[in-house]
Amino acid sequence: MTANRSSTARSARSSPTVPTTCPSASTIARDQADQHGVAGERAASQTHRALVPASTDPDTADDEIHLAEQLLTGLDLRATTVTLRIAALARDAGALPGLETARVLRAESRDAGITAAEAVLDVVVAFYHAVLGEHDKVRTAVDRLRDLARSGDYAYYADIAHFMTGQPLPQPSTCWTAATG
Repeated sequence: MTANRSSTARSARSSPTVPTTCPSASTIARDQADQHGVAGERAASQTHRALVPASTDPDTADDEIHLAEQLLTGLDLRATTVTLRIAALARDAGALPGLETARVLRAESRDAGITAAEAVLDVVVAFYHAVLGEHDKVRTAVDRLRDLARSGDYAYYADIAHFMTGQPLPQPSTCWTAATG
C-alpha cells in the first residue's frame, strides 16, 4: 500500500467485488499487443486497465499502475502518460492534501488538446471530492463535465460521475439501454 493513502479515504469507498475470472477488454488488448510486439498499444491498454481498480481497490491499482509505468518506459505517449497519472490520482483519492496534481494534469491535457483525458480527470476529481464529502465540489466537477460534453462527446461521463459519487442524476445525458439482439 502506498504510504500517502489514508485508511479514512479507503473506508469511505465502497469496494464491490470485481470479477477476476473473465479477462477484461484492456487485458485482452494488452496481451494481443504483446503478442504482436506493439509496445505503445500494450502500454496504453495496461494504463486503461490501471484505471479500473483505481477507485475501488488501491492495492491492486498499485500493481497495475506499476506495470503500466514499466511498459511506458522509453515510449513517448503523452495521452497515455497523462491517463496513468490520472489513475494514480484516483487511487489516492481523499488522501492527498490538495488537488495540485489535478490542476497540473488539467493544464497538460488542455495544452495538448487531450479532451478525453480531461473528461476522465473530471470524473476522478468528482470521485475525490465525494470521498471527502465535499458535495459542492462534486457538483462543480460534474458541471465541468457537462461543459466538455457540449460538443456531443463525452456526455456519458457526467452520468458516470453521478453514479460514482452517489449524486442523483437529474436527467441522463445520454440514452442508457440494454443491447438487444
